[in-house]
Amino acid sequence: MTIIAFISQKGGVGKSTLAQALASEASKQKLKTLLADYDPQQKTSLEWSQRRKQKNKYLTVLPFTTFKEITNQGENYDLTVIDGPARTSMGTLEIAKKADLVIQPTGSSLADLKPSVNEFHALVKTGVNKKKLVFILNHLATKSEEGAAREYLTMAGYSVLNHSLKEKASYRLIQNEGKSISEVSYKSLRKEAKELVKEIISYL
Repeated sequence: MTIIAFISQKGGVGKSTLAQALASEASKQKLKTLLADYDPQQKTSLEWSQRRKQKNKYLTVLPFTTFKEITNQGENYDLTVIDGPARTSMGTLEIAKKADLVIQPTGSSLADLKPSVNEFHALVKTGVNKKKLVFILNHLATKSEEGAAREYLTMAGYSVLNHSLKEKASYRLIQNEGKSISEVSYKSLRKEAKELVKEIISYL
């Protein structure tokens, strides 16, 4: 069983969005995939799955309140994608220690970047392997802000995926239909999302 976890220091950075896209695309490749909604207060991925009309026998979305429940259920799947809490918690540390890859989406402003880096620093101090902590840049408007944010994260000592996501209303709207950002109708945006998911999978 492979575990890929999405965590965040705060809400609204794209954690659930990316978790849903990865789970959706992996299931289309006939990987038996569990999308674990580990945020009992928000339940974003669970509610997304309830809106989803495109059923796939390879994709299961379930809510969880403990990490042990996730690992027990995950034994029945090829891939477990964790949509973690939208805040720092003891659950975040537990996820980071057990996951094969830990992804933290972040925006490009210092208000996003600084707490995100601090989150990874805190995990490293507890013994989490730095090599499995990865950033994804999200909600980008310009190439220049992407470049500056990428440099900031790299200087902090962390890996940043080559692919990133622009700030697009289409990405938000498609999720209202129970679809993932990799299923958006605009070809260029769909390609960007699919390439990002492909890079996540190849990172393992």
